[in-house]
Amino acid sequence: MNKTVMLAALAALSACTTAPQTQPPANIVTNVHPHSAGSGVVQRVMPTPVLAGAASPAEPLQRLEIKMDDGKIQYVDTASRDIMRGSRIVLTEDRVLRKL
Repeated sequence: MNKTVMLAALAALSACTTAPQTQPPANIVTNVHPHSAGSGVVQRVMPTPVLAGAASPAEPLQRLEIKMDDGKIQYVDTASRDIMRGSRIVLTEDRVLRKL
């Protein structure tokens, strides 16, 4: 094989090697749920989602799915462990969650 052809082939092969590709950071989207004051019943209690690589809070939060008396569903994150499924609650205008 000709030396020039071998060098061209070697150059072509070296161009095919994969360098570590850097991926852009993931876009973090914050979902803001509307808050409306009123009373309702807790439908589900679940852990709050945790971002990979994020520092976990000292006291993990739990997410409440609340069916309001007007039929709307609201999600509230709280550190309280006193509120369970079936609990009747009140959300105030200033975003305070109280168990009835």
